[in-house]
Parts: sequence; structure tokens; C-alpha cells
Amino acid sequence: MRPRRWTSHQPKWFQHIDMEALVSQNHILRQIDRVLDFSAIHEWVAPLYSERTGRPAVDPELVMRIILLSYLFNHSERERFQTLPMHAGYLWFLGLDFESVLHPEAGGPRL
Repeated sequence: MRPRRWTSHQPKWFQHIDMEALVSQNHILRQIDRVLDFSAIHEWVAPLYSERTGRPAVDPELVMRIILLSYLFNHSERERFQTLPMHAGYLWFLGLDFESVLHPEAGGPRL
């Protein structure tokens, strides 16, 4: 009988990941974030949403940032959502973290 193989992918109960430390200061997404202001999007699309009917909407700023990522890095929709949970730079740019993307019930957005 062979001994069980030791695996290095043992889940930890608690992890603290500093997204700021994972994304270098000269990363292209940091540079874009410094020069583009997405805050006006909320005002532009406000008349298109209803407070009383339908499901809660995804944040329009988040949607625009996701579209920009797809354009910049030439991802199809399928590639974008396969890559997103694994790419710290993308998550940082979207204001998300690994936990919120992998476990939306923990308070992250549903993408």
C-alpha cells in the first residue's frame, strides 16, 4: 500500500490578501484608474432605472469597468469570466477581491 501524497494545496481557514500589494504601482490598470473618472456614469444612467420594479441592478460603473477590461485585453465574454476570478489586477480594477468573486453570497456582486 502506497502512502498518501502530500498536497501543497491545503485550504487555509482564514486568509488575508492585500489586493493593493498584489497589483504593482506601475500596472496599466492603476494608470487607467488614476486618469479615468467613472463616477459620472451613475448620473447618466439614473433615469433608466426604477426603484420600484424589477431586480436590483448591477452597479453601472462596475459594468463599464468590465467592458473596458474586455476591450483592453481582447477577451471574449467567456474568457473574461473565466479569467476574472484568477487575475488580481482585474479584481483590483473592479474594486473586488478573491472572496467576493468566488462566493457572491458573502456580499460580492453577481456578475
